[in-house]
Amino acid sequence: MMIRLAATGVMASMVLTVSVLTVSVLSSSCAAPPGGVAAVSDGGDGQPAKKAAPLPIATERVLRALEADNAALRRQIAEGQRPDAYQGIINAHEHAASLKDLERYLPAARTAGIAATVLVASPEFTIMGKGDKGEPSMSQNFKALLEAQRAYPDEIIPFATIDPKDPQKLEHLQEHVAMGARGLKIYSGHSNFYDGPLLPKDMEPVLQYLEQTGLPVNWHINLAKFMDDFEAVMAKYPKLNVMVPHFGVVFWRANGPAMARLTALLQKYPGIYVDTSLGTREILLDGMAAIEPHREAFRAFFEAHQNQILWGTDSVITGNPEKTPGWYHKVIWATRDHLEKDVFSTELAAGYSRYFQKGRDGEGRFQGLALPPAILQKVYVDNTRRWLRLP
Repeated sequence: MMIRLAATGVMASMVLTVSVLTVSVLSSSCAAPPGGVAAVSDGGDGQPAKKAAPLPIATERVLRALEADNAALRRQIAEGQRPDAYQGIINAHEHAASLKDLERYLPAARTAGIAATVLVASPEFTIMGKGDKGEPSMSQNFKALLEAQRAYPDEIIPFATIDPKDPQKLEHLQEHVAMGARGLKIYSGHSNFYDGPLLPKDMEPVLQYLEQTGLPVNWHINLAKFMDDFEAVMAKYPKLNVMVPHFGVVFWRANGPAMARLTALLQKYPGIYVDTSLGTREILLDGMAAIEPHREAFRAFFEAHQNQILWGTDSVITGNPEKTPGWYHKVIWATRDHLEKDVFSTELAAGYSRYFQKGRDGEGRFQGLALPPAILQKVYVDNTRRWLRLP
């Protein structure tokens, strides 16, 4: 007991040290320049405060790394220090607005054992919740992902995207593959993007190319609404290497007919994958709450399709002030704990959180799936490597 307390005391001291270092770095970055005044001073003369200058990228990286270390140490204090059982974890599903925004996510990912992250190109609507749903914002974001991949070549796997309405979509896809795209994201099965059948005639050359090359595809399809469409696609292109995120958006009704049809589809087409991402913020918590009453059904689903399920977060990496390394740390571990533990808590759902769900436990407790390690190894690593065609 004394040893345990001593270790905890050392850990607490380490957290305090990291916190002080974080404040120190931040304070020094905002300090007044020689002969000048600090940018954040309001001067006391009724003039509006000047906005602080952006942190230099090197300072930003140090600060964000310290924040992530702080969050990781707090978790170690709460749960005890033990090595991660899974090495080489790949986050199969993320979006990012820019390289600068990525500097907040990557430190948290590293402390949570994530070796690489798939970033899918996104239109403005997906990143900001409003605005353009097609080109040119899709290509603009893809170029930002290429910049991120150049900065972190071992950690970033960029996917391109296409606008189905673009008459040159195949040419643009091939151009983006030549530029470094490792896969393709398609949004046409999303309720906010759906505009007719998933397989219009002018999409056929794209799907032929995808089937011939084996390029991995992340195709958002709400299978509760568009299952017939997707079944028609697979009947014509059965060798597509395609992942449908969010369990095909059928997790909201685990005992519904769409879940049964998804099971049959996975049995029929071994090249179809799903991922475990549920969404961001309230959608993540609502999703975990929806799965709780059907825990055994989901455990059986993982057992039956353990070779076709990938892990992803889909937190959407932006410059939103809320999205600090500490916030990403909470999201990543909520999605992992949901799969790994029988019961777990997340601060995202605690009584003091802005996302607290009325009527739930104030500690932010959920019942998880407690999946076997052999299945988790496949979900975190092996299946994603196969989908991505990694050696």
